[in-house]
Amino acid sequence: MKKYPYFICFVPILSDEDIMGVSKIISDKLVGGLPFGGLEDHIYEEVPAVYIKESILGFELVIQGYGGEEGYVLEVRSYSRNNKLYDDKEITVDITKYIASLLEGTEKIKIIYEEISAQEYMDVTE
Repeated sequence: MKKYPYFICFVPILSDEDIMGVSKIISDKLVGGLPFGGLEDHIYEEVPAVYIKESILGFELVIQGYGGEEGYVLEVRSYSRNNKLYDDKEITVDITKYIASLLEGTEKIKIIYEEISAQEYMDVTE
């Protein structure tokens, strides 16, 4: 049986910027400036979150969190509409370390590598 990848990513980020400032920084770095929006949609009931409404290469992007000492989390995952046909045949592929490496050194944000290291993310290096 053929397996289909379901990509996930959870990158913890610290920044002095508000959620819209962080979303602009990440958008400029990763997706050519596509705007995040939807703060008023309350996609996570009690946690502020913004997202890019369009699928990007089959991914959806969400930034959620309160900022400050709690920081934010960048979530990247396979676009939900892509998976309905393949739910029973999918394999999860965690791309957290890859996305973190793309953001490394970006001004005004800091990746919390200690949190990433504490997780058992798949190592794609050989």
